[in-house]
Amino acid sequence: MKVKDKELKIQVDVCDKDCPNRPCYWARSDSGVFTPGKGYKNRGSKPSNDYICGTRAIHGCPDEYC
Repeated sequence: MKVKDKELKIQVDVCDKDCPNRPCYWARSDSGVFTPGKGYKNRGSKPSNDYICGTRAIHGCPDEYC
């Protein structure tokens, strides 16, 4: 689900609507999928300007929130 980050004024892909108010929330640009030895590759066929929650993408949401 995407919600609007009020400080950055952008849409961010998060777990639920309360995520921007949680301490684990970290908005960052979506750099794609990392493959060791090859680097980052876009998730789609073209570069993305989307934003995601970095904590969710790297470590997953903490159990108490999702």
